Amino acid sequence: MKKLSGKSVVLKTIVLILTLVIFFGLLGCVGKVVQTGDVDQNATESDLNIRGTIVFTVTDDISEEDEMAPRNIINAFMNRYPETKVLFQKGARSSFPTRISSGDIGDVFWVDPIDCSDYQHNHNALMPLDSYLKPLNIDLGDIFTGALECGKVDGRLYMAPRAIAEQLLIYNQSMMESAGIDFDNTTACSWESFKDLCKRMTVIENGTVQQAGASMKIWWEPVWPMFFRGFGGEWINNIEHRVTITSSTEVMQGIDEIVTGVLEGWLFPEDISGQIRAMKYGFGDGTDNMAHVCFKTFNGMSWLFSYGRMYDILQVDWDLCPFPAFPTHTVSTGATGYVVYNRTRNPDVAAAFALFFLTTEGQIAYQGQKGGNVPVLKSLSEDDFWKGVGTEWTDKNYAALVAYPEQTRPCNTVLFAPVEIADIFSNENMTSAFVRIINGSADAQTVFGQMERKANEKWATLYN
Repeated sequence: MKKLSGKSVVLKTIVLILTLVIFFGLLGCVGKVVQTGDVDQNATESDLNIRGTIVFTVTDDISEEDEMAPRNIINAFMNRYPETKVLFQKGARSSFPTRISSGDIGDVFWVDPIDCSDYQHNHNALMPLDSYLKPLNIDLGDIFTGALECGKVDGRLYMAPRAIAEQLLIYNQSMMESAGIDFDNTTACSWESFKDLCKRMTVIENGTVQQAGASMKIWWEPVWPMFFRGFGGEWINNIEHRVTITSSTEVMQGIDEIVTGVLEGWLFPEDISGQIRAMKYGFGDGTDNMAHVCFKTFNGMSWLFSYGRMYDILQVDWDLCPFPAFPTHTVSTGATGYVVYNRTRNPDVAAAFALFFLTTEGQIAYQGQKGGNVPVLKSLSEDDFWKGVGTEWTDKNYAALVAYPEQTRPCNTVLFAPVEIADIFSNENMTSAFVRIINGSADAQTVFGQMERKANEKWATLYN
């Protein structure tokens, strides 16, 4: 028997290892084919293979009570499609990128618009849902435009929005009544009327603001874009790949409205007042100011429970009203929702489940339970099944949450520009910008001119 040399043994071992790596690598790819989401547009629902098991992943920051909404839509879906099974699991949002890479994220999982863009552009992890719309009879015309646009990446629909979050205000009704003001909360008052009302409600004694007309998160992405475009300005152009702020009189007017309001004392810069030295405020930030401001930033049903309880503890009557209407009336809109993992083994089931959120049946199942929110369908906005679910506040003005369906516009910059551009206008950077301007360390032309140049230089490098 011929004895193998040491070199031969090493060589054969390497070959064996490489063979095993290739074999198990190929084996691991079975069932992990990237799904393109391409479906024959002449197909009907019955032509789809809506049978089998999928895993539905939500974030782990919801309570057991709030699980009622996702669990109820699972049951409704399985009743609609009896040959399917949807398994429910929760996970930390921070773990999703790792789970996407490892393949155990599930077939359908939660995202917001920023995550949606990231997971598609940087992870190549999502399956487009466009071609399933016609076979599943999804009526796009019945979906709030602002919410629907939140689900798109590069013009294609990847996220099915589960709910809509229009920017509106919560207000101190007790304060209003004490001032003898009969306030109409059913329509958006004009910006000029709103300013006048806020100034009437503001109390300044010895240079210190004791009571402010409004408290707004001026640095926050759902808020400042309404000012930027409120006077007819368009600050970002995704076709020409340019940001235009300082050369737009209309955009600069919106910025000036914010800064002037803070300096005059009637507009409280919520969450960043500690960084602003221009005015001395007589009350704290966050929840402490609720008894000392008339109008306060509010963003959808998810804020209702915490804010409502705070007002009740303070024994303050409160209600909801639309955000004031600028001359160019738009309403910043946010939406989170669900996407399909493009390595799913059951693409038809996963797509049907994600898009079930855009059906009347699915929305009623989800929004009518604890943990539900505001329907994304215009046809359901006037129904009562979703209003104040799980609370004692059945008499509040929930119509303000869906008051202007034709004015809804997504607020996330990443929906209009690459993430590298959106990051320049992050909440942190916008905070720094407004603090510098209000404190007088730089003027608005300089601050936003710097941001504008940085954005345009970055955009130029991305397309050269």
